[in-house]
Amino acid sequence: MPLTLNTLLPPALLDNPTQAAAELPRALMTRANFIPGVRHRLGWRGVRDCAKGRGGLTVRITGMPGVYGLHLLNSGGAGRTGQATFAISYFPAPLEKRVEAFSIQAGIAAQDEDYLERVREFTLHEDLRALFGIAVLEVHFHADGPGISLALTAPERDRVVALDGVTVDTPVGMVEAVLPGSLDQDFPALETATPLFEALAASASYCLGYPPESLIKESRQGRQRAYGETIGLRSESAPGIRDVRFGLGWGMDAPSLPDMETTDASWSAPAPPPEEFKDAPWLSADIRGASNSLDKRTMGITDKPRLIVLTGFLGSGKTTFLARFIEEQAAKNGFVAVVQNEIGQKGLDGKLLGQSYAVTEVDEGCVCCTLAGSLRSALSGILSEFQPDFVVLETTGLANPANMLSEIADLDDMLEFASVTTVLDAACAPRALADHGVARNQVRLADVLLLNKTDLATDDDLAALETRIRELNPTADLHCTTHGDVPSTVLYGVNFRKALKRPGPILAPMGHHATHGDDGIQSALIELSGPIDRRAFQAGVSSLPHQVLRAKGVVRFADGDTPEIFQYVPGHHSLTPSREEPESCFLVIIGQEITPVAENFRAAIGA
Repeated sequence: MPLTLNTLLPPALLDNPTQAAAELPRALMTRANFIPGVRHRLGWRGVRDCAKGRGGLTVRITGMPGVYGLHLLNSGGAGRTGQATFAISYFPAPLEKRVEAFSIQAGIAAQDEDYLERVREFTLHEDLRALFGIAVLEVHFHADGPGISLALTAPERDRVVALDGVTVDTPVGMVEAVLPGSLDQDFPALETATPLFEALAASASYCLGYPPESLIKESRQGRQRAYGETIGLRSESAPGIRDVRFGLGWGMDAPSLPDMETTDASWSAPAPPPEEFKDAPWLSADIRGASNSLDKRTMGITDKPRLIVLTGFLGSGKTTFLARFIEEQAAKNGFVAVVQNEIGQKGLDGKLLGQSYAVTEVDEGCVCCTLAGSLRSALSGILSEFQPDFVVLETTGLANPANMLSEIADLDDMLEFASVTTVLDAACAPRALADHGVARNQVRLADVLLLNKTDLATDDDLAALETRIRELNPTADLHCTTHGDVPSTVLYGVNFRKALKRPGPILAPMGHHATHGDDGIQSALIELSGPIDRRAFQAGVSSLPHQVLRAKGVVRFADGDTPEIFQYVPGHHSLTPSREEPESCFLVIIGQEITPVAENFRAAIGA
């Protein structure tokens, strides 16, 4: 399904050519990365905004172990045309062979413990950009076409000469790593920058629905840098090295650069393209299988995405668990959309954080207080365009899931509720549970509890913590881990159909604790000794009062042969066949002042 600039950029940007040029690379990458089946065919492995430094993206490309950085240098325009220039950096993986082609100083930086963290926010670190910069990307936007062009400029090899040599302090003493007058750096800049440019150009062809209509390749005598104590840093001619500029145009001619000396290739449609580009990925807008990946319904897939509410107190390890969950699903060709809200963030900004998931920052503040009014709108946009297999609502550490469970009922037509998963820090949870009612309610309302960072607590402390957790929630599955590393099939079962376990013989009320207000959340266990009448059960569920926040259990009906798993949130419930034969049948009711409610429900269903 071909796309146009109208679907890539907001209408206001189409009338602002300068801003459109500055936003176009991000729009192309985001669109291509969000579409299952297109992302991998175009060579993308992931795109991420630099959260702290504005105007920067980190990008991963298939076949390249390192990370690209794209940083806006400047933008401008005149009339109906706009131009933006971006610096391209390449941050090699610490053990990557390309590290050796960079300077000694760059190689040392790549081994620093905080190197990868600094790369994630490279726009804040001018020293990294100086060490690892390799190329320049130009973007032109013409509003009247509309037309766009992309151009890459890079030296064939980026060379740096150390006139005085380089001496390095090692465990065995001072070692002369670079001889005087020798190359401190000899990096294949053009070869390294090309995969990023080709993936971006192929994304433009796909998103616009047609290939480029013009091409230009130019070059000039290359330059190299030389440095020494007496001369400082200077630029000089690099014998045998060319600076190469390669440009493509869609709906406009690819502009040339006046200071380029030689035109090595040029082309305009409808003439056949030069032979050397006949297999280029950007030369076709047709990506086999892409139409199916845009809409699961064309593939006969009608299942609603499953919703996981992921909660946990501040610093518990939710992000680590989420990253592993995403990685696991991506390995199975699953697509995960993450709706995330962070305290202190301003405005509405959709971001792509990894190879297979999206984050929409809906509003500033706590999710349980500010997300309720706009969650459906945010999800509607994500589901209609990207059709994920899973939606993870990642709450802030201060969010009480009780305040947003009622909102899930409003999503019944869009999503299938799967779980409230709570992550706890084994070392810090005892204090959090003692001091914060929100932390206690995050445990009470969970279906799955992940006790994380267990390596930081003693066996005695873990035993005491598990006892406290079971006092708050005897029914949830409890798993221990060190880095959030638990397979989803262990947590949720195959195809998210894990049988519920019966709690202890007697489930006492969970007590009265404050959260944002005076919630008084309790739970009650209803034993089901025999089959239940389905109509009576459905009528009882329909009459549950508003103070019931969650209900779950295993029910055997008189008109069925297989026990069914029951899940309830306000306004919605589901019954699905159990894959396993349960030891017994039961119901757990969780809510405010729940004991009389549970007794009335028990009587209504004839238990």
